[in-house]
Amino acid sequence: MDDLLDALRVLQLDNSQSVRDELYSTAGEWLLKLPDRWSIGYKVLPFLLSGMTDGIPKSVRLCEEYMDKVGKLYEEEWNERVKDELDYMQTEDTVATTGRPRIGSRHFARESTQKIVTLCIEGMADWNAEVRVKSAQILATFMHYSEDKVTGYTGVILPALYKVLAGDEARVMAEALNVAVSLGKYVQPDVYLEVIDPALRNGQGGSTQHRMGCLRSLEGLLRGTPPARLDAVRLERLIHALHDKELMNNENVELLAEVSSVVAEIVKLVPSTAGTVPTGNVSPTAGNAAFGVFVIITHLFSIEADDKVVGNQQTRAKCTQALQVLATAHGLFSVQDLFGVYLTAMLDRLIFTEASWTRYSPELRVLRTVLLESGPAVGQHLDVIIPLLSRIAAPDKDMEVRETVLDILRSHLQSRPSPLNSQSRLPAHSIPILRKIIITNAVWRPGRKLAALRTKSIDALLALLSNTEVGEGHIGLLTTGALQSSWDPDLCNVLVSTLEDDSMATRQSTLSVLDLLLQGLVFDANTFRKVYQELQKRLDDAHDELRIHVAKVWATYFTALGRWNLRMAPFVAASGTANSVLVDERGQLVQEGGGLLEIALDEVHAVAMVKGLAIHMDDTNATLQEAVFGALQVATRVLPPTVMREQLSAVRGKHRSPRYIDALLAEIPA
Repeated sequence: MDDLLDALRVLQLDNSQSVRDELYSTAGEWLLKLPDRWSIGYKVLPFLLSGMTDGIPKSVRLCEEYMDKVGKLYEEEWNERVKDELDYMQTEDTVATTGRPRIGSRHFARESTQKIVTLCIEGMADWNAEVRVKSAQILATFMHYSEDKVTGYTGVILPALYKVLAGDEARVMAEALNVAVSLGKYVQPDVYLEVIDPALRNGQGGSTQHRMGCLRSLEGLLRGTPPARLDAVRLERLIHALHDKELMNNENVELLAEVSSVVAEIVKLVPSTAGTVPTGNVSPTAGNAAFGVFVIITHLFSIEADDKVVGNQQTRAKCTQALQVLATAHGLFSVQDLFGVYLTAMLDRLIFTEASWTRYSPELRVLRTVLLESGPAVGQHLDVIIPLLSRIAAPDKDMEVRETVLDILRSHLQSRPSPLNSQSRLPAHSIPILRKIIITNAVWRPGRKLAALRTKSIDALLALLSNTEVGEGHIGLLTTGALQSSWDPDLCNVLVSTLEDDSMATRQSTLSVLDLLLQGLVFDANTFRKVYQELQKRLDDAHDELRIHVAKVWATYFTALGRWNLRMAPFVAASGTANSVLVDERGQLVQEGGGLLEIALDEVHAVAMVKGLAIHMDDTNATLQEAVFGALQVATRVLPPTVMREQLSAVRGKHRSPRYIDALLAEIPA
């Protein structure tokens, strides 16, 4: 027999179906008729198991029938061994009612467990891929007969699976995964976790390929594990194993894709084992198994990589699938609702480590993902979120950390209505947003990266001011009180510096911010003096698009100046020709004491404004000419008529066409 085995094993892979069928029939007859059939069973049984994995249904049925006959014969000849089990179950009904092989077949297979497992593992390491495939198929089929009796060989089978699943031909890996599924079906989680946990953490020095093999094996084990077997305690142990920092923070996206596949299997087991599922406004605890899974999914979901990177699309797809399953298990309508349920717990978890965050901290990605995916729920937690963002936007933090804060703000503010203001509470946080996030990061500092940070800061401010969800007493989502108190000197100085930034985008956004502030804030004479000088500089910008924008802001400037003139009119009437008066705390005129209030700009400033603007009405860009003309039209109702008339008349003869000058002179009040 031993001399024939090698030749017979070659016949298992013969291309002729009739040859293979003859091999299966011979093996079956030997097991039924040879006098020493039970002692040589471990040598012959693999041929029947091989036939059960044959792609031809007729061959599969042939081998199954032989195995059933062998099992029946075993029950007759070894009745004492199986008598107790037979008393509790009718052999003829076994397969039909439970899907399990008959008792005799199982007992016969179990007696050969050690030798068949060893044979299959050796075959899975063979140089021939066909042999490796067949060996894995035989092992998976054998487990159907040996059932939980294979438990003692878990420590032998799993390392072999790690090696195959770490990188082999696709068809070999597919069959090895089936072995893992079968193993998970019959072996208790405590047993295989005891073997796979240390291998996943430290096996082969924690090499990436070895870990990928471990993760793929774990995926198969979980796929085969009945949900009732994996209780909350075992789930938490499993989740703890995946929370390993070296694993979760690995930069190999392909490895993380395998983690996502494992999580996709775990999440299917959570509903029946995680205990109380949080719903509605119930806040889950960090010890909740479902929350542990959610943390891992969120970490994977936050990974930023190009879709062309191997494993990235798989990771996103698996995470999305897992989140949907978890949301359904919680009785929620969407993944956004799921993020909302866990928002408080996630924020608590993140705040615990925020002091140590750097540009390399994965928590930054997680924070962004959690806040962006939670939708309107973030508006309920501003008392936690805004202080957190303010702290990590401080100047002593890495530039990338502060950049994340601004990205979060901008992303939320691009939506209408903004999730940050879902409870209409965002304006109450105007001062910390302005002073600790926007102004702090918009201050000029040398460096290209910090220039990008200034751009994002001004863009975030523009998004806040442009939002129209809130009414009177606000400019956008910021209160006028907060803007007014932050204006001089902090916000004003920042905007003056960003108007001269090297980045055109920053200058453009700053002009839009100034335009909105001129419409909504109350400025004094000092501000008007400072702002007009900066606007004049920008009329000489290298970009026509920006010069046209400046001209339009000039129109807003003159409108704001007109409102200021109206407020100062009573003081002007009472003071005569003076440009300043003394007022008390209530803004009433006094003869002595009190503070100095400027009530009018010197004519020299009006002269400078008209001169500076009139030059550009003779520009080669017609659009710019039109925009400057529009601004000066507003100025005719604000600036002293004599100044306007004198300055425009002085340049009329220097322009190529006096059309705009004449039109303005006609509009100046007599």
